[in-house]
Amino acid sequence: MANENSAAKPKTLQRKVLRLVVIAGVSVVVIVLLVGGIWRFSGSNQWELVGEKKGVKIYSLKAPGSDSQKFKCVFRVHSTLAGLVRLMRDPDACDDMGCYESHIVDRIDDQLQYSTFRYKLPAPFLPREFVVRILVHQSPSTGEVLVNYGAALGKTPPNDCCVRVSDMNNTWRLTPLGNGEVDVEVIMDMNEGGFVPNLVLNAARPRALFKVLPNIQRILNKEKYQTAKLDFIKER
Repeated sequence: MANENSAAKPKTLQRKVLRLVVIAGVSVVVIVLLVGGIWRFSGSNQWELVGEKKGVKIYSLKAPGSDSQKFKCVFRVHSTLAGLVRLMRDPDACDDMGCYESHIVDRIDDQLQYSTFRYKLPAPFLPREFVVRILVHQSPSTGEVLVNYGAALGKTPPNDCCVRVSDMNNTWRLTPLGNGEVDVEVIMDMNEGGFVPNLVLNAARPRALFKVLPNIQRILNKEKYQTAKLDFIKER
């Protein structure tokens, strides 16, 4: 009888531990769903300042019903409009911007081209592959230039190396000031996809932007951008 009781005790303990593990797991799932639901339906739908670093201000916008935040970055550079546009369409700029495997997929005309590039994410997440339509438009009345980056999924076959980004509608607005300076406004409206939680992406994106954007002036100081001329861009 003593042996039977001794054998029953470990089994009872195992059942209790298993029950506690199940309860804890269910509790975590419920908390995650609850927090996610609260986050999804929160938001002021207004731009709010995240911070400022080396002349770059970053704002975030959370719309109710959306899991992702939009980000707006504003800063000023010494450059021509042509220099900025060339930088934004130059595959070699990846060497300075933190991306890799960049090249032009298709050049339709002066104002429209398709490009691809990749960004690494921390392990265990796969790199993100971008295939984008880059469309440039200049206002004839103000001289302001709008550059739109939109996802173009069907332009190249998918690649097993990476997660193809399907949700992207980013814009760069370049406003000439007439004194050799340009005001730049960047709107980041995208989702890298995959299995990275939106809360993680929302927290990481400002850090990535603060790492890259303050270096734009240093990149623009290169001769190829300083001397850039584009027939379809009129300087002001």
